[in-house]
Amino acid sequence: MAVSTGIEKLDEILDGGFQENRTVLVTGPPGAGKSTLAMNFLQAGLENDEHCTYISTEQTPDELRDTFEPFSFDLTDESLTVLSLHARPGSGTDQYDQGTIVETYGADRTDDDVDRHLLRTLEGGDEIDDHFIDFTPANLREFFRFNISGDRVVVDSISGLRSVSENEQTYRRFLLDLIQLINDHHDATALFTAESSRPNTNGMQTGQFSVDELTQYNLHGVIRLQRNRLRGTDRRLLEILKMRGVAYDDRTFELVFGDEGIRILPENRTFSSTLRVTNHISTGIDGLDTLLGGGILSGESAVVQHDGKAEVGGILYVILSNILKENRSIALLPRINSQPLFLQSVFERLGTPMDDLLDDDRLFVFDHHGVWDDHQNIFKSAEDESGIKSAMTTIHDRSRSQGVVLSLDTNTLRHMLGEETTRQVRSWLQSSVVTATDAIIDIHNPALLQDELAAFHVDLASQLLEAWMNDTGLQYVQLHKSPTGDTGAVRLIEYLDKPPYVRVVT
Repeated sequence: MAVSTGIEKLDEILDGGFQENRTVLVTGPPGAGKSTLAMNFLQAGLENDEHCTYISTEQTPDELRDTFEPFSFDLTDESLTVLSLHARPGSGTDQYDQGTIVETYGADRTDDDVDRHLLRTLEGGDEIDDHFIDFTPANLREFFRFNISGDRVVVDSISGLRSVSENEQTYRRFLLDLIQLINDHHDATALFTAESSRPNTNGMQTGQFSVDELTQYNLHGVIRLQRNRLRGTDRRLLEILKMRGVAYDDRTFELVFGDEGIRILPENRTFSSTLRVTNHISTGIDGLDTLLGGGILSGESAVVQHDGKAEVGGILYVILSNILKENRSIALLPRINSQPLFLQSVFERLGTPMDDLLDDDRLFVFDHHGVWDDHQNIFKSAEDESGIKSAMTTIHDRSRSQGVVLSLDTNTLRHMLGEETTRQVRSWLQSSVVTATDAIIDIHNPALLQDELAAFHVDLASQLLEAWMNDTGLQYVQLHKSPTGDTGAVRLIEYLDKPPYVRVVT
């Protein structure tokens, strides 16, 4: 079951919110918005008639009220418990046990032992401030056990608990016990904050161990906040690093502070479909259509860039086969090394026999090497500008479908025509040939093109997809540009042994 974060867009990013009875870490530098995000989470609980606890290791309740004064948070709500906690150098012998303070010695105590710490509140005046309670894991566990109440808990920040031990393993064990106490014993959903680690002048992390990095391994989820300078302005950013069992959006978002707390932007990364009249041509691959916002845009062009390793050829022919089944025609300029028998075999296995498509005026091929058998729809003379223009006029005259999709290998086109003529031909196709029911798909490896030619195709296109293979052999696709769809999103490419043969997975 999901628990609302109090921020509508963050709930959407997290597929509903935080997981109930789990603990999430929010890490980031000072001023990034960690405390405000934490209070937003508690305020949502208060508005839902839940009991909440806020434990601060950095600010007194009065300081918190000043910090949150610009927002509509209610720190006086009777369902909210606000506590402070910190460590002060000194030695003690008293114990916090079963919710009470046990004095084990008389008044003969000293505060000179700086290697130890005392349990204190930040504002003073509490019972624990009048005693000498060691800041130890055992005493802290008891403090949390008897002072936490409610459905939601915030500890802001756990960096303030670091002095419980200079030993990494002891600190990790304490955190695990604290998480179990909050989630299992109190049945609460928790949010911890921590200062992000910062390198010293030698590039090493300060301190013996980094609180935020160490803690990330113990927690159900991690949200990272950042502050970046962008052209002279300070931008606050949010990114989900992990969230177990949740199909979350891992892209970067911005945080904006307002009277009602935090807003996560952008709400959408493309225009609403109500503002743009668009018709899509389905690729037949559900995950890819979802990424594109419906498919390839009719009447416009799309660029598919690849790194030379990703198997874009197979994906392309699956897409073209699916488009053919939707009563559209294909005009194909294949890669230089594509052989007719290979393409014939692929189309046959995809259920769209190539010979039938040629005979039915549904498939048209530009034969740049003269290796295809003679057919009126195999254009062997389309090796210069005039030949391609003549072929395209013929294709539109012969096509018996609801539109023509041109699939052009840009590397091949440049090899045939040269860089300048390639630009001229593509501009002509876009402006004079493509109708509202047509589309162009340009496929190329940018590393094999002049930078200016690659940039020209990107500028001309309405949609830009990039496909690549990483060092582990996994293949991905990312939408970089589109007036519809999920721009910036990365998806995994999976190949199947049976239809639909390709799957694009979140």
